[in-house]
Amino acid sequence: MQIFSNRLTALRKEKRLTQEELAKIINKKRSTVSGYETEGKEPDIETICFLAKFFDVSTDYLLGYSDERNHVEQIFYNDHVNFEKHYKNMPVSLRPVVSRCFDSFYLLLCRDMQLSQPERLRVYQELLHTLQTLRADIRKLIEATGGAITDPVTLSDLMALQSQLKNEISCLLDKLMQADMEIAFRIKSGAGTEFSDVSAM
Repeated sequence: MQIFSNRLTALRKEKRLTQEELAKIINKKRSTVSGYETEGKEPDIETICFLAKFFDVSTDYLLGYSDERNHVEQIFYNDHVNFEKHYKNMPVSLRPVVSRCFDSFYLLLCRDMQLSQPERLRVYQELLHTLQTLRADIRKLIEATGGAITDPVTLSDLMALQSQLKNEISCLLDKLMQADMEIAFRIKSGAGTEFSDVSAM
């Protein structure tokens, strides 16, 4: 349990919480949190799951069974083999298209990573998730028809999904603009002067 104790302490300090504050969050006494961190006291399953969710890590990471903070990181780091295989199997003429997509997104994301802009990073996450899930729903519906999308009900369902996609993307672009404006106001008021020499997206 030493790894658990060390990781719990590190995660708590990352969030700048005292043992007392964390104890209130998990509905325990401060001495209980202290026991988790220094005395090898073992929390119950429910508490472990709550802590993992609160700190946005996997239970495996929290307990020391994995060095990856969450399963998303594992996919991100380990899927390059599949990506490279698909990339090499593509027609050569399409490879620059994929490369430019990655370059554009990398530049967009990298600037806000360097500036530690959580507002914009969260909107990018929502934007991509929305695009991914709703486009998947549209593809599934089309594939289920075997390509015969002339059926009025199916066509109506497709139009409804497309309309939902447009509305949600539009709302997220508005959120992105709002985040840009809030950052600009902070820079102007001097609260974000460290960003002033970097161009905003």
